[in-house]
Amino acid sequence: MGTAQGRETPTGSEERNAARLSARRTQILDAATSVFAGLGYHGSRMDDIVRASGLSKGAIYWYFKSKEEIAVELVRQLLHGEEEALTSAEPAEQDPGARLSAMADDFARSLRENPARAPLALELLSLGQRIPAIKQHFTDYHATYVGVLSDLLRAASGGNAPEREITAGALALAAMVDGWALHEALITSPPAHREGLGEAVAVLVNGLRRER
Repeated sequence: MGTAQGRETPTGSEERNAARLSARRTQILDAATSVFAGLGYHGSRMDDIVRASGLSKGAIYWYFKSKEEIAVELVRQLLHGEEEALTSAEPAEQDPGARLSAMADDFARSLRENPARAPLALELLSLGQRIPAIKQHFTDYHATYVGVLSDLLRAASGGNAPEREITAGALALAAMVDGWALHEALITSPPAHREGLGEAVAVLVNGLRRER
């Protein structure tokens, strides 16, 4: 019989090569994350990323042609991870209001446990003002984020809230989370005064649940 036309599955060497390429890209992006968090995007150079990665300059430029290209890919991957976490399946019996509060508390906790996260997020977000690809990634993620919040608020309200209030509530929650990141990045208040994002979310949810 004739030979098969093409291969449907990669060979072992192809898989190993793909894994190596992926590991190198991750190594570069991890280095860029550290550099951007410490020096800021505008204060950093490709040489800083080269040094932090431990790779040669030629290896860096094989994967990324510029610092901007690295930043775009970093934003894409970070937001993709956030989106996967948002849309992952949750136990059907979990109260949607409780889930919203838990999501908020988890986010606030992650900011406290990783002090570089909030400054890095603000640094990357600011780049969207002049790098269209980054702006588009944030725009797409925001649409997904507000959609998930709207679905949870709709379920949490038990049918008591009109759709305009659901939409307004979802946008308010998104703004609360963004504001919390800004607070963590800029305000040096004692840890005890940086609690309560989940409680603030619960206040909003309870308002939507009130009897009409």
